Amino acid sequence: MHSLRLPVFNRILTAARWAPICLALAAAPSNAQTYTITDLGTLGGSFSMALGINARGQVVGNSFIVGDRALHAFLYSDGRMQDVGTLGGTTSTAETIDDLGQVFGATYTAGNASFRSFVYAGGRIIDLGPLAGASNRAQTVNSAGEVAGTGYIGGSTSLHAYLYREGSMQDLGTLGGPSSYAYGLNDAGQVVGSSNVPGDDGAHAFVYQESTMQDLNNLSKAADAGWVLSSARGINAYGQIVGFGTHKGETAAFLLTPTASAKTEVPTTDATAPLGIAAR
Repeated sequence: MHSLRLPVFNRILTAARWAPICLALAAAPSNAQTYTITDLGTLGGSFSMALGINARGQVVGNSFIVGDRALHAFLYSDGRMQDVGTLGGTTSTAETIDDLGQVFGATYTAGNASFRSFVYAGGRIIDLGPLAGASNRAQTVNSAGEVAGTGYIGGSTSLHAYLYREGSMQDLGTLGGPSSYAYGLNDAGQVVGSSNVPGDDGAHAFVYQESTMQDLNNLSKAADAGWVLSSARGINAYGQIVGFGTHKGETAAFLLTPTASAKTEVPTTDATAPLGIAAR
């Protein structure tokens, strides 16, 4: 067996000695992102938490007021935390903020009689109005300031999805069952969520478009592929919808992509995948 020449051996030994140092340098790059911390303060109480931020750097969240007497929604803008207030009740909570600076959340009315959705804009808190019942709650908002959420109807026993646009709240109805829930909204005003169906305690995923709530199981021919689409949770600008359901008896995530006949150009994530349902 031939022995290694000394210069070659020395190069190998030197490389072995330097290898751990090189690996350490690779694991901690010198150009790693760093951050500064800004304490947003409180509304006078001992607790605050930030929950959302928009493109303008405005922040929303919740904070105890002086004496920790109640929790109020806040808007942090231009270096100052502002109390959003309530609709006469003790508590309010912020949920999201759009790029126009409008804050969306929920608050109690006078006497804590009901818990209502609100929009805070121009220094004023505005009641989004009831859905023929006692309470409602915002879930998501788009860049146009439209809001999708869920509200109680019929004596506060039945929840329905709603869409708030142009100053009025629209009941989106159901797929024939007693209740529906809105979870996602895009800039085209399409709403997705889940709804009970007739004679079934389970739920089907829906999309609300063109003034109609439609069962996504029918639109995607889900049953033919062994699927039951239970709940749609998000929709993007291309109309792609994500959520979860059951596939051949197992809970699974799904992605729905508009077919080639749809007008919107949809980005392709997998050139080999057919249009329709993509799982896990």
